[in-house]
Amino acid sequence: MSFSVSFNPAVPSGAVAPASVNLEAGDGYETLVMEACSALSDAGGSRFHIGGFGSDEWPLDVAYDLSAFMEQLPSLLAGVRDRREVEVDLYSQGIERTLTFRPSGDLVMIHCDSRTNWVPNPERETIAQSGLVAMLSKLAEDFAGGLKAINSELSEVAPFDRWLEGEV
Repeated sequence: MSFSVSFNPAVPSGAVAPASVNLEAGDGYETLVMEACSALSDAGGSRFHIGGFGSDEWPLDVAYDLSAFMEQLPSLLAGVRDRREVEVDLYSQGIERTLTFRPSGDLVMIHCDSRTNWVPNPERETIAQSGLVAMLSKLAEDFAGGLKAINSELSEVAPFDRWLEGEV
């Protein structure tokens, strides 16, 4: 199993009451992500997936683990696009892994460092830079689509509104 990351939003059946959010002028991106993940988690049915390093399915949740990943998505995408080394810290208790993305020509080497008893096997995986950008962009679009599906007003807030349009 090679590295993969995805978000599968729930598709609510019937009319869904708009998910209420507590937005304040000047809320930063991290706050918006936490609110969004909380709303997606409360709506139920969505799945956040990361696989790789010897495990098809990491034990992740939408409220906390997706929030931790999405908080770091803009810097991750920028680093991968600019062919710079970038780290993603999955700091939630029980996961506690750091992914380091290192450019190598048209490829990106991903190193997984575990801070728990879980041992990644292999510790390193390689993915095409273009494939990683596409995967991360789809994650962003699916995330924004999930907000729209639950009628969250966050789907109309930057950057999520742009992500819905495919501008990631």
